[in-house]
Amino acid sequence: MEIHQVGGHPPDCNMYLLLDEKIVLIDAGTGENMKLVRRRLSEIGISAKDIDLLINTHGHYDHAGGDVYFSAEGRPVACHELEVEMIETGNPDLTASSLFGRRMRGIRVSRKLREGDLIELGQSRLRVFHTPGHTAGSISLFEEEKRILFCGDLIFEEGVGRTDLPTGNAAQLLNSIRRIARLGPKRILPGHGPEFEGESLCSYL
Repeated sequence: MEIHQVGGHPPDCNMYLLLDEKIVLIDAGTGENMKLVRRRLSEIGISAKDIDLLINTHGHYDHAGGDVYFSAEGRPVACHELEVEMIETGNPDLTASSLFGRRMRGIRVSRKLREGDLIELGQSRLRVFHTPGHTAGSISLFEEEKRILFCGDLIFEEGVGRTDLPTGNAAQLLNSIRRIARLGPKRILPGHGPEFEGESLCSYL
């Protein structure tokens, strides 16, 4: 499995492109920098139409606002079942798009994810962990063989996800971080900022 970071241009989140027998994109950014994203995809040798599945770690605008561009290309979108309503309606409070002075366009969710689901990529696969706290339906995705964790806005190199937005919960966030720490990830690829080593989670055990 190859991993490419194709987003991260403010105000976008990090966008991780996974290349295997299937091509998966984790998070879609705001959609405000799609020219740059498309250019980055082209440099790798693919287009939006080549993506087999777009997975949202949660439904906030900076992670899911760009869904509409991939959905328009016929690409299926997946998220946790608790995030479906916000992504399909584009509710400005639930998606936090109002904080950006924007209105997120809702799209149809093709696949509702739940705790323990497996997403097969070919030589590798991702296991879905429900990790609420930042939002009620936040998820983390874990590649178990190489112990790589994609954690959205659960935790960052120097901080944790905010819990003061709708459906956020500080106690749930801490429990989710402790649960993820017990998995023993080696590489952590967060929704914002640089990747970091899993050893930094030892303080939560």
